[in-house]
Amino acid sequence: MQGFRAYLIRVLRLSPPAWRKGLLLGACASLSLSLLVSPLTASAQDIDPDSQSVIRDTEIETFLKTQTRPVLVAAGLNPDDVHYLLIASSDLNAFSTFRLVIGLNTGLIMEADTPNQLFGVIAHETGHLSGGHMMRTDEIERAGRAPMAISLGLGIVAALAGAPDAGLGIAASSPTFGALNQLHYMQTEESAADVAGVKAMEKAGMSGKGLVDFFYKFRNVETFSHAERYEFFRTHPLSRERIQALTDFAKKQPHYNTPDSPAVIEQFKIVKAKLAGFLDDPIKTFQLYPETDHSFAARYARVIATYKQGNWDKAINDLDALIQENPDNPYLWELKGQIYFETGRPKLAKPAHEKSVELMPTAALLQLNLGQTLIAIGDKDDLNEAVQHLQESIKYEEDDGFAWEQLAQAYDALKQPGLARLATAEAQFYEGDYNAARSSAVWSQKYFDPQSPEFRRARDIVMTTSSELGIAPVDGETKRRHP
Repeated sequence: MQGFRAYLIRVLRLSPPAWRKGLLLGACASLSLSLLVSPLTASAQDIDPDSQSVIRDTEIETFLKTQTRPVLVAAGLNPDDVHYLLIASSDLNAFSTFRLVIGLNTGLIMEADTPNQLFGVIAHETGHLSGGHMMRTDEIERAGRAPMAISLGLGIVAALAGAPDAGLGIAASSPTFGALNQLHYMQTEESAADVAGVKAMEKAGMSGKGLVDFFYKFRNVETFSHAERYEFFRTHPLSRERIQALTDFAKKQPHYNTPDSPAVIEQFKIVKAKLAGFLDDPIKTFQLYPETDHSFAARYARVIATYKQGNWDKAINDLDALIQENPDNPYLWELKGQIYFETGRPKLAKPAHEKSVELMPTAALLQLNLGQTLIAIGDKDDLNEAVQHLQESIKYEEDDGFAWEQLAQAYDALKQPGLARLATAEAQFYEGDYNAARSSAVWSQKYFDPQSPEFRRARDIVMTTSSELGIAPVDGETKRRHP
């Protein structure tokens, strides 16, 4: 079945993000924050919180998927089919699109005072999804599809082509997500999504108060001189009548006064601390999380900020103290591996990434981190082990083009040209480069027995890409199909 990254390529014409470690930050496969920076290969020190780039992070994604699962189920959605798109932007915004995608700007997460407020906004977006509002007209569909396809896609392609700065510039300056902001809803749809969201929260045993509080918190933003920062309220216009109706309805629900659990509150603090550490200037991070704050979240944020400042030894020392207190936290080990990897010390990164994988073996990005680190070491045994971990990563995220690229690199270093060609074909296929994928697959077939599974997979790629390109194989050659 076509995965989410392949969906982004085939439907939005987006190349899959360079699965790297970090939040738009890392030069690795996945940051300790495992925030995979989508199209960019910028270092942690170069992050722009307003770059509007797609980011990935295992810890944050796990928090969102786990905590909102009851809400998604209550909304009548299959949680496994819903995907979160995290965007590095201080703009306050959230949106939902066709194919069950919920987009969340990091700015919205940071502005939420409680997890319930964040979950309330997400529940509101599920109301749009379950109500089919995104598919209301061809005009809305086009508005949501074209901008991502053009702008963000170009940014990703530029980065993957070896020009990360160009990719950053395109993604940051383009109207990629600005066009998404044109997806205005009718007032009736907004009210319907409000009610559906509160009902989903109630059915999930959560309070709808968070959505009410969030709306009240920003009810006057449209009158502010800096209102343009709050895109959410331009795409989801508020009115006093709407807020009052939502408040009256939410207060009637049995779970209205049900608070967030202490555990969820603590997890949310960690998510915000991690985002602040990676996206904010270190000086700001140290102001938000001063040395007098001895909480785990604050210390976590300071470790990341210290690393961004270039004080790597202190960052590692402070991180080791956290690990000693939380030895079974895979994300701390991932961060340690990331710091070592991104500072050119892959041999030191290896045991840290191995530990993160041991603690969370089904996390594709953690497997990818370890695989990339082993390739950087370059010994034959490490290369063979890298193949194993990259194959594990692909097992969970088959359409991750960057993982296939890393696998191709490992096979090439092991002098296995057939498998390297085939892995390259897989990467090109999932990145939407069908011409290149077809060519690589054809060449790879020369190295395999016609009865082997590798040969059959290469043939499948040839046939599929030929169909996409309008090329029909004939006697081992090709010809263009006539319209």
